[in-house]
Amino acid sequence: MLPTLMSLLQRSADYLKSHGIDNARREAEWLFSDALALTRLDLYTRFDMPVEEADVVRLRTLVQRRGRREPLAYVLGNQDFCGLRLTVGPGVLVPRPETEELVGLVLAESHGAGPLLDVGTGSGAIALALKQARPGNEVDASDASEQALAIAAANGQRLGLSVRWIRCHLASTLPGGYAAVVANLPYIAETERGQCDPELAFEPQEALYSGPDGLNLIRELIADARRLLLPQGILWLEHGWQQGPAITEACRVRGLSCAIRADLAGKPRFARITVSPN
Repeated sequence: MLPTLMSLLQRSADYLKSHGIDNARREAEWLFSDALALTRLDLYTRFDMPVEEADVVRLRTLVQRRGRREPLAYVLGNQDFCGLRLTVGPGVLVPRPETEELVGLVLAESHGAGPLLDVGTGSGAIALALKQARPGNEVDASDASEQALAIAAANGQRLGLSVRWIRCHLASTLPGGYAAVVANLPYIAETERGQCDPELAFEPQEALYSGPDGLNLIRELIADARRLLLPQGILWLEHGWQQGPAITEACRVRGLSCAIRADLAGKPRFARITVSPN
C-alpha cells in the first residue's frame, strides 16, 4: 500500500527534527512542494493523495541530504533573493536575508547612472539584484573563483540581466570609477570555525573565513577604496555584528569615513564608507 502525502510529510518532518533542524516541518514542506511541483497549500488539501514509489525514493534522498545538514538551498538547488530565484550549489555561498537588507541600503542611495561593482559576487546575488533594480546602470561583479563566476553568469543569462563578470582577487584588475562598491566578503574568524552551524561545512570555506579576526579581506578592500570609488562614491560592506569598531578604525587610518548601520534585528551589520574630504 502506498503511503499518503500527509503521512510521508509527517515522517519526514520528524526525521529532520531528530537531526537538529529547527524548522523541520516547514523545511519538509518546502522539499515536498519543490519535488512534487505542489504548493504548500496543496500538501494539506491533497493530504490523502498516495505517493508513488519513485517519488517516495526521490523524497527520501532529499530529506536524508538535509538530515546530514546540507544547506536546504543546496538540496533544492535554488534560493530566492530580492525577488530573483538563483541557482545555487557547492562552490557558492547561500545568499542570506541580511544581504537583501544590504542591497536595500545601496539602492536607497544609488539613484544616478554611475557604474556599480559587486566584489566577491559568488552566485551573483547582489550584482543581479542591483541590475534588476537599476537597469540603466552598468554593473560589474568580481570573484576569484571560476566555479562561482560560472554559476553567477548562468544565473544572469537565465534571468536576462546583463552583468560584466570578472575573475580576479577582490577588485585588483579593475580600473575604478564606481559610484558604489558593494561586498559581502568572508568575515568569520578562523578561531570561530568550531562554533559554526554544521551547514557551513558544505559551503566554500574561502567565502566564510578570513584570517584570525575575520577581517583580512575586508581590510584589503578598504585599503583599495579610494582608488575604486568616484569622488562621491560609497563602499558598502556586510560584516559581523562585533566588527564595527575594527572596521571603523581600518577606515580612519586610510582617511575614510565610516558609518555603521544596523540590520533589522538591531545588530550592527553594515558599513557605509566614503572618502573623507581633505
